[in-house]
Amino acid sequence: MENNNIETELKFLLLEFPELFLNKFNGSGKRVYQKTVMFDNKQELMQKTNGRIRLRQDDDITTLSYKLPIPSDTVKKEIEWETKIDNWQVGEELLKAMGFEESTSYEKYRTSFRYKDSKIEVDEYPFANFVEIEGDEDSVKKIALDLGFDLAKALIKPCDTLFNEWRAKKGLLSTNKMFFSNYDK
Repeated sequence: MENNNIETELKFLLLEFPELFLNKFNGSGKRVYQKTVMFDNKQELMQKTNGRIRLRQDDDITTLSYKLPIPSDTVKKEIEWETKIDNWQVGEELLKAMGFEESTSYEKYRTSFRYKDSKIEVDEYPFANFVEIEGDEDSVKKIALDLGFDLAKALIKPCDTLFNEWRAKKGLLSTNKMFFSNYDK
């Protein structure tokens, strides 16, 4: 029996402009703005367990998620529990009432669409663009190869880690906030 709460994906740095990549799919998908905030408690439970509690605003949809990585040598796998909630403020107040506070936050634009039997997401972060292919392990590998990606260059680190690695290469201090207005300050 398949566990529907396990997310399997491959992520690649997108070296071409997102529009050029999306043109290959006839402009599929809708581009939406996303705001994401991660939460942790004073004991740093999420930091210690490598888990993530995430509140995300995606256009007019707000979701609350818990994610926990599953060790894998070939793809990024995570247990993911996610639910829609009424609004951002309800989620934030609920988490604060349970002792959680904002730990990191970022914004991006995302274009999502179905391709074959997988989901493709083009993420435009302030510092770089990425393609995520999500589905079962065999499908995401096959689609990645079909699209010309090198499986050896798949990324498994979260975007905030990649962002701070990018900042370090630029000689900038680490930060827990990634916004278009100040990502390179």
